[in-house]
Amino acid sequence: MTRRLLDPPLHEFLPHADPEIRDLANKIGTTIEHLKQVRQSLFENNPMLGHRGSRLGISFPEIYKAQARAILEAACELRKQGVKGDAGDHGCR
Repeated sequence: MTRRLLDPPLHEFLPHADPEIRDLANKIGTTIEHLKQVRQSLFENNPMLGHRGSRLGISFPEIYKAQARAILEAACELRKQGVKGDAGDHGCR
C-alpha cells in the first residue's frame, strides 16, 4: 500500500460559496469575514512553488501529525482485526 500525505493547496479545503462559508464560520465560531481572510491567505497562484510536500509540513506541522496518527491508528485497528502487514505491530495496543 502506498500512503500519500496531504499536499494540495490548502485553500481547496475551505468552502467557496457564501452559504457554505457562513455555515462553516458558524460551526467553528468565527466570522464569515475572518474565514474569507484565512482562505485568501492560503490561496496560491502556483501551488508547485508554495505549500506542497514537505513545505506544508514545515509550515503546518499539526497537519502531518494528524495524518501520521490516523495512518498508525488505522494500521493498529487492522492488526487487531487480524490483518497482517509486512511492518509488524510496532506500537499497536
